[in-house]
Amino acid sequence: MSPMVNPPATALLLLVAFLHPFAAPTTEAFIRHAIPRDQLRRRNPAKAAAEPHHRDHHHHLLPSLHIPLPEPPFVPLYNWAQHEFVAAHNDLRATVGSPPLAWDPTLTKFAHDYAMKRRRDCDYRIHSGGPYGENLFWQLYKESSPRDVVASWFDERRFYDHQHHRCTCQPEREGCECGHYTNVIWRSTEKVGCSGYVYCDGQKGILVVCSYHPKGNILGKNPLLIPS
Repeated sequence: MSPMVNPPATALLLLVAFLHPFAAPTTEAFIRHAIPRDQLRRRNPAKAAAEPHHRDHHHHLLPSLHIPLPEPPFVPLYNWAQHEFVAAHNDLRATVGSPPLAWDPTLTKFAHDYAMKRRRDCDYRIHSGGPYGENLFWQLYKESSPRDVVASWFDERRFYDHQHHRCTCQPEREGCECGHYTNVIWRSTEKVGCSGYVYCDGQKGILVVCSYHPKGNILGKNPLLIPS
């Protein structure tokens, strides 16, 4: 048998439910209940202000460290750009009777490392002084294709005296030089590797370095001489 409910009490409960409807949980309510319990118990603002905030204290003791990640090591790959640099050399070498060059990863890495070393100033007039032949190319606003880069070196042939095996202007100067041309066509050179495009700091252009082995550019020697 069901217990009897006092009618006045039932009416009172209905009135309370009408005045204070039950609200569905909201996002705000969830965030409120996500506060740690130790903070929820702080009813006295003055007391809460006097208590040490351990989380903030430890946060200030451990400042964020911004450590730059090291650049990944360069791995020379025979990609499209390397193929184009090699093909450009060989196409132009064929016009003067020099045999084709082979791509070399060691030369490519050496050229890339030196180009990266010069990235701050991109001074194309300073050579590495390494054990290989070397051509440098710099351009400010336009990114020339690999074929255009090599063609700009080959174009120095107009300053080259093939009879005396030297540049027509002595001493050589910017705007009248031949060393890039002779590096490209040097007959006894067998391998080449280029840096690819290295972007100079401060938007100062691009730098390209190509390395050659065996090195040529021997003063007074015929660059097209067949090695004995």
